[in-house]
Amino acid sequence: MRTDGSPYAEMVAAFTSSRLPVPPIPAPMRTQLRAVREWCWATRDIDAFAMYLFEGDFPADVLAGRVPDYVAVSHAGHGVNSYAVNYHLVCGPLAVFMQVGWGGVYTDNAAAARRLGRLWKRCETLHTAGATTAGRRVVCLFSELRGISACGPVPAPADPDVHAFLSTNRTAGEDAFDVAERLLST
Repeated sequence: MRTDGSPYAEMVAAFTSSRLPVPPIPAPMRTQLRAVREWCWATRDIDAFAMYLFEGDFPADVLAGRVPDYVAVSHAGHGVNSYAVNYHLVCGPLAVFMQVGWGGVYTDNAAAARRLGRLWKRCETLHTAGATTAGRRVVCLFSELRGISACGPVPAPADPDVHAFLSTNRTAGEDAFDVAERLLST
């Protein structure tokens, strides 16, 4: 597939040629997007494997208020079946950290692609809602692979304790997106 050579166009080509839906990248961030490595695009320096591990440093930085807006998307993993598409969107009053298993030899990749498309539509809806919201940032974390689902406002005063945030704001399954919608609409 031919592209215009931009990192965004290359990302779109990589996803569509793999029969995956295209990640929702806000239009203003598309021109800032760069290829960090194969199957990793971001508007900041980021480690694709750390994204895959769903490490607490990323949400901790948001909870502490020490990271500027950014977007990152990657495919990373290890072994024969432990692979995921990872997505971070930190933009205005919204921060989403999402992971969907895809690419393993025992994974139903077609079903994973459908789930990914559905969740990315939810991320787009959240981003749109956040564009008209003024208030504390809402953090939404979801990884079926890791058994993580949580959503809540950034505490005031800022507190980078991800474990405390997860235990206080735990949700079930994809309910984290429902909570985010409610919080962004108030």
